[in-house]
Amino acid sequence: MLTYQIILLVLSIIGILFGIYQFRRDSFSNFVLSLWICAWIVVMIVTVFPDITTSFARFFGFGRGLDIVYIISILFLFYIVFKLYNKMEKQKKRINELVSELALKEYDE
Repeated sequence: MLTYQIILLVLSIIGILFGIYQFRRDSFSNFVLSLWICAWIVVMIVTVFPDITTSFARFFGFGRGLDIVYIISILFLFYIVFKLYNKMEKQKKRINELVSELALKEYDE
């Protein structure tokens, strides 16, 4: 096993343990914990069997396995940014509503 494989396996185990720790602190829901663990298991599988990415890439018409990993990572990050943006907009709307309610309450008093 190569050095990078050992490092990635250790980081994956640490990532899973971190997810469990966050779940126990009520920072992660069941759904987020399962996604977190699945993501790290995928990293572990790709680390141990790197040829899987090449087969996957050829199936979708890409040249190298690393190319498909980059593309999937970028698409995943775009999805995360989109979800965070939506949450931020909802929070901004809630804050505006609360500020309006408080202003009206103070005005009535």
